[in-house]
Amino acid sequence: MRALVFFLFAALLVWGQFQRTYADSERYGHYADIMPSDWKATNVWLAAADCALERGVWLAVCEQGKLVPMSERAIADDPGHALLLALWSVTTRRHADLIDVARLNTLTDTLGLLTLAGLLFALRAYIVSIVLLWKGPIEYLGWMGTSPHWAYVGLVSLAAVLPMALAAREMGLLSRRAANGWIAAGVVFLSVATLMRESIGMMGLMVTAAVAIVLLLRRFRPAPVLLVGLLALLAFTTPRWVVMARDAAFEIQKAERLATHGLSHTLYLGLGFVENKWGIRYDDDYGEEIAEKAGVVWCSPEYFRLMWQLYLARWAEDPVEVVRIYLAKAWILLGTPTLYPGPPFGIVLAIGLIHFLATTAFGAWQKLNFRQGLVIEGVAVAFAGLFLAQAMAALPSHNYAMPVNAFVLVLFGVIVEFFGRALLWVKRAF
Repeated sequence: MRALVFFLFAALLVWGQFQRTYADSERYGHYADIMPSDWKATNVWLAAADCALERGVWLAVCEQGKLVPMSERAIADDPGHALLLALWSVTTRRHADLIDVARLNTLTDTLGLLTLAGLLFALRAYIVSIVLLWKGPIEYLGWMGTSPHWAYVGLVSLAAVLPMALAAREMGLLSRRAANGWIAAGVVFLSVATLMRESIGMMGLMVTAAVAIVLLLRRFRPAPVLLVGLLALLAFTTPRWVVMARDAAFEIQKAERLATHGLSHTLYLGLGFVENKWGIRYDDDYGEEIAEKAGVVWCSPEYFRLMWQLYLARWAEDPVEVVRIYLAKAWILLGTPTLYPGPPFGIVLAIGLIHFLATTAFGAWQKLNFRQGLVIEGVAVAFAGLFLAQAMAALPSHNYAMPVNAFVLVLFGVIVEFFGRALLWVKRAF
């Protein structure tokens, strides 16, 4: 009966916006065959999908009869979109185009919204789930495009499933069968999120690790917690295994570049988002200039090791300057709304953190029989904090910060349900 009620709410609140956005992707059909995407990697995804249709190989581009690793053409790009487009192309036996890319992003966001709301409903946080279904369609599906960024809000929602499900199982908030099902799904979702965006997969892994550590410190059973932690780590390495499987299955040109973004590249160039004493610029061309001067291939393993050396050298040379840069970028995001209309992100994060700490310290979750709120709000605050960390490490642009709105809505729903339960508790008490 609960499942039926959830799907009724989902149909009423999500279907209309999904239908409009999915149909709007047709606009890319006007130039799909005559113009490339303005995001260069997208064009490589489509070429790789064509190669998969022609030769049955994934993450490769067919050039003059040779198989070239996709990482040599879509430099420092994550492999998920290309892999899913290739699977779709091989399954349907038709060439993928820009319409399919836009629809993939739309479907990813829809899956993320429904999955996260479904888990909240399964945890009996009904108001939180309804708030997400009510306000979520605009944030998840109000826009769409052919670059990877348009799928991030869905991906980060999928990445939140595993840590929530792990905590819910150990705290007895779900039946063992349901909890194990959600955990298994969460491992798969973390793999998909990492394939499509390494940084979001890293967020999911870090929050899962944090939940596991808290559970171990509170003396929950160590064996199942550690097992889920190991599965999360394996899920995070999925891109590496996918590439290794391709190289083992096909005679393909050896790749000089990594098939992921690479953390050190972002960390070092991130120091150049604001004016700095070293003249670093947040620009991929600047990274390519560094590679040329050092005599290494741009975005090769040697390049990323070099960037680690340079990044750590900046810390050793002037840690005060590095901290100043990070604080300047943090202030930009903290002072900017991510949800429109809405308060600055800093106020949202402060309210969520204060509410979480205060209610936990006073044991309010147990008194109100709302222990699931502890899990949900804890995970939401953790992800929100990681988006702030991402802004500090990389850049505080709305394009990268917008996916945090999934957790802004969740925080709002938790607080509304918390005070609703508190009023009922007071009423019963008097």
